[in-house]
Amino acid sequence: MAQGWRKEYSRYKEYFLNVVNLYKQRADLRVFLEIILSLTTITIFAIFALKPTAVTIIGLVNEIKDKENSLSGLNQKINDLKTARNIYNQSQTQIQNIDAALSTAPQPNIFARQIEGLVSKDAVNISGLSVGEITLYGKDPQVKKSKETKPLPEDAKEMPVSINVSGSYLALTNFIKDFESLRIPTKIDVLTINSSLTSLGQIIILIISGRVPYIGD
Repeated sequence: MAQGWRKEYSRYKEYFLNVVNLYKQRADLRVFLEIILSLTTITIFAIFALKPTAVTIIGLVNEIKDKENSLSGLNQKINDLKTARNIYNQSQTQIQNIDAALSTAPQPNIFARQIEGLVSKDAVNISGLSVGEITLYGKDPQVKKSKETKPLPEDAKEMPVSINVSGSYLALTNFIKDFESLRIPTKIDVLTINSSLTSLGQIIILIISGRVPYIGD
């Protein structure tokens, strides 16, 4: 094995010496080798010199793309906010109706005015309108709710109301339909119709007991 190594060494040494002799004897080969070595050296130094710059440029390009994506997202959010604002401005009437339908506090005065409007519209006579115990100002006390009625959805607070009206059967039927369509909703717990005969004739009396929900603070 040692003999083979020496043989290979001698052969490569001979090749190297031949190249050296040709380099010394031929000017064109010497110029060619010098150009190749110079270009190789320049290329190596250029690679090491340009690598940090290339890395920086790639990083800047990626950062620009990220900022463009962020800017696109912000523009989309701005457009969405503008659209939401326009919808909000166009829906002011509906929003006011919603606020009136489900207020943050009990509003017996507004409820009474709506009942008065129905009485006038449907040509019935009102003989009684009462509101249960409520807190108009300050914190609501912890009141035990009746077990006879189901709690309102979402634990909403309630204003108990009772209405007594009289009139013809058709007029009372219309009153009930309009009452159910009021802007302020009412959970009807009890609805009673009584008929009595008086000196003025037969009188039909409608009694409604229910609860008006409100959100509270």
